[in-house]
Amino acid sequence: MVDTTTSIDSREQELAACERLIGRLRSHQMDLLRSLDADRVTALDGSRSLSDWASARLDVSHETARSLVAGARRLVEFPAVENRLSEGDITFDRALATADLARSGASDEVVEHSFGFDMAGVRRLAGRHRRLTRTSETAAFRDRHFSIQPSLDESVWKLWGTLPGFEGSIVEKALAERADSFPEPGGPRAPRSAARADALVSLAQDALTGDSNAGGGDPMVSVFVDAELAASSAGEVGAEIATGPRVGPNTLERILCEGRVQVIVTDGDWIPATSPATRTIPPATRRHVLVRDGGCVIDGCSSRYRLQPHHIRPRSEGGAHDAENLATLCWYHHHVAIHGEGYRLDTESPPHRRRLIHPRVHGTDPP
Repeated sequence: MVDTTTSIDSREQELAACERLIGRLRSHQMDLLRSLDADRVTALDGSRSLSDWASARLDVSHETARSLVAGARRLVEFPAVENRLSEGDITFDRALATADLARSGASDEVVEHSFGFDMAGVRRLAGRHRRLTRTSETAAFRDRHFSIQPSLDESVWKLWGTLPGFEGSIVEKALAERADSFPEPGGPRAPRSAARADALVSLAQDALTGDSNAGGGDPMVSVFVDAELAASSAGEVGAEIATGPRVGPNTLERILCEGRVQVIVTDGDWIPATSPATRTIPPATRRHVLVRDGGCVIDGCSSRYRLQPHHIRPRSEGGAHDAENLATLCWYHHHVAIHGEGYRLDTESPPHRRRLIHPRVHGTDPP
């Protein structure tokens, strides 16, 4: 147990001492790995690599095992750095970063100067000294890729990829500028990564509709609803987009609220009902609400990006397309705060200074 009666400074020093001890132990582990590698231990066990062998024998993640193996192979070139690690003068992470800096071609003076930088600063120094040849730039460009993969039920999509530095900075700047244009919904601040995800969706939506101004909506969507499944599960089962993913009640509510949608109700092989392929809100009503409100009605919001009428009482709860049941919201407050995060409009707040009610207050899923 930690003695909480000691000063914060003494506990901080003890914490740092523990990290230095870990570094000394890592140094000894790297010595052992080098000797085992020399004895071809992977061939004895049939392991694919020393990293795989270390991960299995040490019961650590592949990331930890790869770091240990990389350290064992890199630091042998820089005994002065490894000596500082074994003596507890520097941490394991700094030893690896310092070795990378030295390998990038930095002078001994720059390497010594780097001990006055934090870890991010050391990596920036290494990047500054690393040579970018035509061959390496061409290889980086040829390795560019972007992958997108849905889950089995297409309820979640995973995206990943690699871009060369210049192209990556363009994407990063575009996402950052769009994310910075979004207001805060109130409550806990969303992670920066979530804001970038919202920015990516909004940029893609602009590309599909060719409109980022007032009144812009989603592209046409056809939603198939299995009457029996949807009715028995409150919309949690039985709804899916044509040639696309399944959707739950939140997404279905958003589509019905803001998009151009055709709803096709199915009952086995029979189609008992089909809605017209049109916007859910009549165009004249939509324009009237946008002019009446003049902008996003959330208190303090000045965004005019993709202004959209929102149903104060949701369609799923019997809300109508009447102007009295509609309020103009910007894309962020509509798509992210309300239909994404689960906030609701406070119906007791003034019409042009609407407040948001946190989902913890109004409740979300039933038990």
